[in-house]
Amino acid sequence: MAHPYNEMYLNDAMNNLAEAFQTAAFDYKFDLDFFMSLFINSGIAAQFEVGNPKYIVGKSGAELTQDIVLKTNAATLREIDTSFKAPKENYWTGWVLAYYQWHSAKSFKEINNIITPKEIKEKYNPYHEMDEMQIVDYINSKEENISTINRLQMYRKLLGISQSTLAKESGVNLRTLQQYEIGAKDIHKASASTLDSLCMVLKCDIKDLL
Repeated sequence: MAHPYNEMYLNDAMNNLAEAFQTAAFDYKFDLDFFMSLFINSGIAAQFEVGNPKYIVGKSGAELTQDIVLKTNAATLREIDTSFKAPKENYWTGWVLAYYQWHSAKSFKEINNIITPKEIKEKYNPYHEMDEMQIVDYINSKEENISTINRLQMYRKLLGISQSTLAKESGVNLRTLQQYEIGAKDIHKASASTLDSLCMVLKCDIKDLL
């Protein structure tokens, strides 16, 4: 897979985005999901994800946050507390986002549609003690699950039938079907008879759902 910029800049990029998220949470009291939206809407995310040196190495994380706030008029610029703050959940969230973006070459907007900063932060324990590839694998599995959910919904909506109708005609419990669609249950673990029944009503093959 081609990465968006040279690996020699990756550590700086990770540190900067990590510090930016920490600054946003600590100094501006921003919700991390809100700050992610500011990051994307400011246009700075688009520059960061292609490796613009101005943003991945040319500024500190605190300066990055200030630029985002300035470009979006999200708040009055504040003096940043530059005293040492031990890296914890907020810092790690930015760290993960920078690494995953570099590794996957996805845009931050695409990543945010897969997993939000708040959801990443909730995975701090135990993932912060693991190699970065462990959280990458988790995010990738989440993306695959979303893709499956979308396919199930897509075939159902293509036929113009409701969840209750699909449940009735396939014999699959309505609550179970709803859980498949929201990702609370993994459709890959459904029985062959359940998949056959769904596909018969949806007029598709099992491989289309999986």
